[in-house]
Amino acid sequence: DAYIGHPFVITALCRLEHVPTGEDTDEIAPAERPLGRTFFQRAVRDLQAAQAAAAAPQPQPQPAVPQE
Repeated sequence: DAYIGHPFVITALCRLEHVPTGEDTDEIAPAERPLGRTFFQRAVRDLQAAQAAAAAPQPQPQPAVPQE
């Protein structure tokens, strides 16, 4: 399970959005264009959809019909 607030997730999302970071630190520099709540809400929706799809029952394969 992934948690959206985990530092790795936040770092990955910031890299995807090209948020500038400090040169020699792990601190995030002030963004010229803040990511905003909408971006993170979309990320949470995508995560929940992926988790729901993974938890959905998988269809059983059909048995092979012998050919005569």
